[in-house]
Amino acid sequence: MEALMAIDEKREPVVVLLAGYRYAGRSLVLQRLELAGYTCVDNLPPGLVPGYLEHGKDDQRPSRIAVALDTNGEGGIAALSRLLDRLDGQGRRYGLVFLEAGDSALAERQAAADDVSATNDHDGLQATLQAARESMAPIRERASLVLDSSWMSPLEERDRILAMAEGRQHVALTFVELMSFGYKFGAPTGDIVFDARFIPNPYYVSNLRALTGLDLACAGYVLANDGAIGALEALRSLVQAMLPSYSSQGRRVLKVRIGCTGGQHRSVAMAEALAQALRSEGCQCVVRHREMEAGRYADGAQGTGKPGAKAMP
Repeated sequence: MEALMAIDEKREPVVVLLAGYRYAGRSLVLQRLELAGYTCVDNLPPGLVPGYLEHGKDDQRPSRIAVALDTNGEGGIAALSRLLDRLDGQGRRYGLVFLEAGDSALAERQAAADDVSATNDHDGLQATLQAARESMAPIRERASLVLDSSWMSPLEERDRILAMAEGRQHVALTFVELMSFGYKFGAPTGDIVFDARFIPNPYYVSNLRALTGLDLACAGYVLANDGAIGALEALRSLVQAMLPSYSSQGRRVLKVRIGCTGGQHRSVAMAEALAQALRSEGCQCVVRHREMEAGRYADGAQGTGKPGAKAMP
């Protein structure tokens, strides 16, 4: 993408236009851009944008401008389309940023704002949101950058907008957070929740019961199972397939949860082995063992605490 901040003889300002769904977070992003040195205008109707951009002498105009566009009124979307056509016809450099969010996020924000226009009828709300998506689809297609505020903070959105304006490629570092757990203590939420209880249980092997998945003997027993190895390979492939999309969406963490009955043997060994395999491929990983951190061990066993899970062969 051509940098918006490229210097030319006309001294044209950097112009960032913010459009998107109601409650998608335009005003919050605008506040962050103002702190970054942009001259910001909120809720400006599209028809007033040309006059605002052309107002004043060249040497008195702001060098960086961000405008949150108001398209909620009748004809607002059509007016925005005409504005974009006009700017394109003038050859003006600008960046159109489209802010969106999932239906549940938009509904929650609308309710939190105590919007009198909000409806408590689920079907009616879904129809309203779907109509908004359909009506704004042509604008979204013309955007230089589409940001989903369901997953991104206003600061992350600001960083992506600044990267766009400066012609830089924004790279979001997504790391993998692995956590073992025991189903008997409740299943956590996560992006991937994997049930390892199909693997033979070391609990029923007398010399392994008092150990944990961090012990070499216990981990070796778990990972000697063909099903465990196949599952690890499938998990590794799934995580690697998901990471690029998570990074492009600005999601910083991919949460993987691996569970067994008590969260001491199989899930611990599998989480450690998966982390080792992912790290060998350059992924950033952190590993937690929920039940061990809480001191929940079978028969009061403590294990040796020696990491021993081997990577997949």
